[in-house]
Amino acid sequence: MALVTAAGASCAGGITAAGGKAATTTVRLGEYFFRPRVVTVHVGQAVRFLNAGRIEHTVADSDATGNIRSRIIRPRPLKRGASQTVVFRRAGVVHYLCTFHPTLMKGIVRVVRG
Repeated sequence: MALVTAAGASCAGGITAAGGKAATTTVRLGEYFFRPRVVTVHVGQAVRFLNAGRIEHTVADSDATGNIRSRIIRPRPLKRGASQTVVFRRAGVVHYLCTFHPTLMKGIVRVVRG
C-alpha cells in the first residue's frame, strides 16, 4: 500500500535528509520516457513523479504485463511541471506506466526493507 500526495521534496534518490530519513526520489517523465526507468527505494520512502514533458502524462501501477491496476498509484493527469508523490509502504516490485501511453512509457519501483 502507498500514500499518495500532491507535492513532495525534489531531492535525488539516495540522499539522506536530516534525522536519517531517506529523501524523496524523483522520476522525471516526458515524451515518451520515465527517467530513471527503474528506481530502488526503502519501505516508507517517497517517489516523486515529475512531468518534465510538454504534454500531459499519468502514472499508474500495473501488473508485469501492463494491465493497469491503480491500487498503489492512482492516475491523474499531470500537466507540464506538475508532480505526484507516492510513499511506498510495503516491500516488493511495483510496475508502473503512463495510462495515456502504456506501450511507450513503463517503469519499475523496487521497494526494499531496511
